Amino acid sequence: MTTVRPGRPLGRLARLSIAAAGAAVVAILPSLLIAPAATAHPFGPPLNARVDVNANEVSVQWLAAEDDWVILGEHLDAFAAQTDADGGQLTGADLLARSDNLPSYLLSHISVSQRGEVCAGRVDQLDDLLAHGALLVFECPAEVTAVELSVTALTDVNENYRTVVTSEVPSEPGQSLFTAGTSTQMWRFDPDGGSSIATQSLVAAGALVVVAVGGGVVWWRRAASTPPAEVAR
Repeated sequence: MTTVRPGRPLGRLARLSIAAAGAAVVAILPSLLIAPAATAHPFGPPLNARVDVNANEVSVQWLAAEDDWVILGEHLDAFAAQTDADGGQLTGADLLARSDNLPSYLLSHISVSQRGEVCAGRVDQLDDLLAHGALLVFECPAEVTAVELSVTALTDVNENYRTVVTSEVPSEPGQSLFTAGTSTQMWRFDPDGGSSIATQSLVAAGALVVVAVGGGVVWWRRAASTPPAEVAR
């Protein structure tokens, strides 16, 4: 049995083994550094927005995760100041909500159009961005039954951002995914506040089926009660 003394130089095989192990570590190091970034935004869950309609107004409540608000704040250079006029410490959410650039950014990246005419928009709420997001209200020329909704918020920072838009009232579609490639979509709303257009279509189709089946049952009953000679005529 061969023993290796503490002061004995390493053999060629040992040196090659160490070199190979070092090369393997170097080879996998980039993937170890990149892997955590792949799970962060904008590659995480999509942003969210909720749409509501009242007469000629469309409201859009845009919601984002905390790290997405941070990314937007950095993009808008909203974190330069750290204290308010009284010397109190401000949070990142406070700084972003007070930024003069935030309302104009939101209105330039979330918009509503009716029959080719842009609906006038305003930002109604920025009080608690983390809990309630930003509320935008758009006033259209006529009562809203169909509008084109555009959402490009944060896709100018990274085109991989997506936003799931959900309607609070019956509409077609009821929910849709907005991406950098599909940033504008048509939305149709039920002015009566009843079932959605798709549901109404299903109900109408079901009514036709019931009528057809009912007619078939009546014909079958009449045929069953009619003598064979008369049915053959």
